[in-house]
Amino acid sequence: MKKQWNLVLVLILVLLVVIFSWMNVQPATVNFGFAKVTMPLVIVLVLVLLIGVIIAVSLSLATILQQKNEIKRLEQQVQANKTMRRTEKKETTETRPDKVK
Repeated sequence: MKKQWNLVLVLILVLLVVIFSWMNVQPATVNFGFAKVTMPLVIVLVLVLLIGVIIAVSLSLATILQQKNEIKRLEQQVQANKTMRRTEKKETTETRPDKVK
């Protein structure tokens, strides 16, 4: 049932994109400072959207990689602390024979 709802939502989204594209076919001129380009408005909007998505994904990816490195470092610290605790416990029980394991 969930797959059917996902399919319905995708079809509605595609229909909205087609209607949006059909309504925005008039030409638009974009001035880059050194050149002017005239193309349909829908293409300009889609290109700007894609550029925005690429920028957002790039920034998110940088943050995610930093967080993964931090997690890795902290996991190594935790592992080192666990190893140190085990070593301390062994030394304590070995140096104090009155303590039973």
